[in-house]
Amino acid sequence: MTNLSNSINWFLILIVLLIAFPLSSCSTIKAVPPEVNLMRVDVQDITLSHVNLLADLRVFNPNEKALTIQGVDYTLHLEGIKVFSGKSNVTQTIVPQEYGNLTLRLSSAYWDIVQLFNKLPNKSDVAFTMQGSILVGGSRLFAQRFSFDKQGIIPLQKITQQNPQSF
Repeated sequence: MTNLSNSINWFLILIVLLIAFPLSSCSTIKAVPPEVNLMRVDVQDITLSHVNLLADLRVFNPNEKALTIQGVDYTLHLEGIKVFSGKSNVTQTIVPQEYGNLTLRLSSAYWDIVQLFNKLPNKSDVAFTMQGSILVGGSRLFAQRFSFDKQGIIPLQKITQQNPQSF
């Protein structure tokens, strides 16, 4: 009978630990959302059906502890037209109070580009909206997803002066 009660006690301790560990991990993951900014977009290649680009994002970690980014996805609208979308599952750790850089591969169909060019004649600026989410945490099981929504203006005059293939 003693062996049976010892086995039950060990089993109960194991169950409590298995429940307590994930709950304690969730309490330590509470993080302040990182700041995400679009820094640059470069044309990577042009295929028969799509334009492929690379987008550089700058991510600031405002937390007291390092953040591990598990993934980022976003959609970029120019002049109200969904032009590019991208996703990255690259893992990167950003130390506290510092910036990290991520590069996303973007793809756009020609039809979206044609619609955009039809809206651009005689415009000196292009309005953009960038929406998406960033997955943060040490493991995907306990990671948090933070949404971001940025709006701004891209001055076209600076694009052609700096580099005709990037903005």
